[in-house]
Amino acid sequence: MELGLKGKVVLCMHSASGLGKGIATEMAREGAKVMMCVPERYKDRLYAARDEIAEITGNRPEVFFCDLTKAEDITALVDHTVATLGDIYALVNMGPGPEAGTFADFDDEGWQKAFELCLLSYIRTIRACIPSMKRLGGGRIINSTSSSVKEYLPNLILSNTMRMGVVGLTKTLSGELGKDNILINVIGPGQITTARLEKINGIRAEKAGVSVEQYTKETLAKFPLGRYGTVEEYGRMAAFLCSEANSYITGQTILVDGGMTHAY
Repeated sequence: MELGLKGKVVLCMHSASGLGKGIATEMAREGAKVMMCVPERYKDRLYAARDEIAEITGNRPEVFFCDLTKAEDITALVDHTVATLGDIYALVNMGPGPEAGTFADFDDEGWQKAFELCLLSYIRTIRACIPSMKRLGGGRIINSTSSSVKEYLPNLILSNTMRMGVVGLTKTLSGELGKDNILINVIGPGQITTARLEKINGIRAEKAGVSVEQYTKETLAKFPLGRYGTVEEYGRMAAFLCSEANSYITGQTILVDGGMTHAY
């Protein structure tokens, strides 16, 4: 299938590792002009990811430093992308997950940080990119969240709460932006092999009083496909939804979870 992404500008937020890097890789593989970003403290990781993607795909992304919690950084990123690559056709909103914990673990400051990182940053980035998409006559927005938007995940109350806000934002915007031919969807990972998954599994194994190996074995036994997903599989879903091949899917929440989630 021809996705029609060649030469189109795709902004991939927080994309130096994990799911974000997987998405940026697939976009580059399709020939898109990719802009990657992370906060400056991760610059070595960002440069390494850029060079690896260039080697794998033959298509070298551009990079920029951006702290998702700073409105001025997001504005600077979008302005730089437009000035360097052209108007933005597709935006992939991605960010690190907030701290793990239960309701009793967090005060107002913890909730505020999670809001700024996992919801307000998405709002700001969408707002900044919409003018580009309107100038192009249409565009695509993907909001990456979590499988918790369908079935809550224990010990992740901050993530569970903020991700649902992103779903409400997406559904509402699908109605507001449809007239501009801007399609917007949510994708959520199940258990995808990343450093964050390894960290969370370590926390859960400790709480359960078992080794990480034993916890992983018991967890995978419950999965229909019997394995974790890969960042490549997640990236391919994002690439399709951001492409011209997707011309009629908007306002939807799609999980890439190998059948893990029990909810409809």
